[in-house]
Amino acid sequence: MKKLFEFTLSRTVKETVTESSKNDKGETVTTEKEVTKEGSQQVFLRKPNRSLYDEAELFYGVKLSEGIKAGLLTRALLAKRFSNDGGVLSDDEKGRYADLYLKLYESQLDIDRLNGLAGDEKSDDSESLENLLKESADIRRELTDFEMAQSSLFEQTAENRARNKTILWWLLHLSHLEDEEGKQAPVFPGDSYQEKLSMYDDLEESDEEFEVLLLQKLVYYVSFWYVGKINTQEEFEKLLSENAGIEKSVGEEVAKEMAEEEEATKKTEEATEKADSGPVGPKGHKGQKGEAGKKASPQEKIEGQGDAKKESPQQPVEAKDAGGGHPVKQG
Repeated sequence: MKKLFEFTLSRTVKETVTESSKNDKGETVTTEKEVTKEGSQQVFLRKPNRSLYDEAELFYGVKLSEGIKAGLLTRALLAKRFSNDGGVLSDDEKGRYADLYLKLYESQLDIDRLNGLAGDEKSDDSESLENLLKESADIRRELTDFEMAQSSLFEQTAENRARNKTILWWLLHLSHLEDEEGKQAPVFPGDSYQEKLSMYDDLEESDEEFEVLLLQKLVYYVSFWYVGKINTQEEFEKLLSENAGIEKSVGEEVAKEMAEEEEATKKTEEATEKADSGPVGPKGHKGQKGEAGKKASPQEKIEGQGDAKKESPQQPVEAKDAGGGHPVKQG
């Protein structure tokens, strides 16, 4: 199968070694002992084909319908509700937001002016330049906080839930291992989604260093592949060099979110089943579903996911160019 991206992880392997020796009586004695060896494991993400894209699109649609049925609002309805209530930001926050952008613009102009000075003049103003750079960084950080606060209001939507579920679906289907002889095998074997998901849960419960690191990297790469436009080994490597240092924290964050998502989904399904099997009403019909199903809002934040235009499952590049859906990243 074609590869989207491959990487290598170090792995400690325990092997049983058999040794033979002779005792004082000349008898052959066989002993076994466990030996720890340092090795490596080749891991890769397979390149999706048309069949996988079709399955992912159907999966996304099903999960989107499930979220709406459970009572989650769509992004469009939630945005309309905020608009009717006067918008996401209050008047004071809007003013503060505009002031920050103006300060950032003015600060950047001063930085450009100082950078354009000649050598001696630039040296004299080095302290001013340093202060301006620090001020600019502080303003950018505050603007980021504003934008994240707005984005968080749209986390509990049917599209967000469907997107996170679809990222997990891709992770289960793209992740593969390759041994020294070139034999390939899926990280999550199984004929169905539920079988693969069960293998994912087992791996998540593991305390082995290799399996913990493997899961973190797979979640990180597939998440970025899904929301970005990375489709080659070179693009992946460029991304990793630009984001050096945050991979572990992002992987842990996303893996945690996926675990919370699965737990919340199970609770929602249990609550729905109980509501469906509720007491029979006066006309002989079962009681209606309770509020438990409607209020279930699993946390679905995945860092670096991008904007609302990337909600639908990624389509191949050729389909996208022809007016198709949204590309995937990890990737």
